Amino acid sequence: MMNTIEKIGIVEVEVINHFNKNAEYTGIANLLANEQKHIIQIGTSILCTKWEIGYAGGGFVHAFVNNDLMGALGSADGTTIKGFKFFASLVYNVGIPTNLINN
Repeated sequence: MMNTIEKIGIVEVEVINHFNKNAEYTGIANLLANEQKHIIQIGTSILCTKWEIGYAGGGFVHAFVNNDLMGALGSADGTTIKGFKFFASLVYNVGIPTNLINN
């Protein structure tokens, strides 16, 4: 059985792959490296929270996962606001990897 850190690592790879394939479409291809890293971290937290892997995310993550637009906007920082379209694409298009189901 995988530990939580291994599971989070698998989720992060999914987020990175989605970022690499969709950054241009979602308007975040030209972010600075530290902003890209932040988007990937928040995206990982969103999927982990949605799939109940490890720790629950913070205020922005909870609002986003719960489809609370006003809460998410109110909790967003300058970088996460830029990533809204990416996060929506991520949540809508990325399903839980089969190796994380019942593991």
